[in-house]
Amino acid sequence: MNKINWREDFDETCQDILEDAFLLDALSLYLFSGGEFTNEHWVECFPQVFHRLCGYLSQHAMDLHQLGKRAKPDLQ
Repeated sequence: MNKINWREDFDETCQDILEDAFLLDALSLYLFSGGEFTNEHWVECFPQVFHRLCGYLSQHAMDLHQLGKRAKPDLQ
């Protein structure tokens, strides 16, 4: 396995996780601070946005798992 490709994939996945975690944190802070959705459209979209972000994080966890499996021969 090419160590550079593995490292690039790992760095990209970590960046994706940080971005998704930031979005979830911002959303939770907004809700916990008493923020209200002033537009009915936002109320309807919230479950979809939350579901999609959770799905992204699950996918990134799977990506890291696969990267770990690919890297094992290189790490031994």
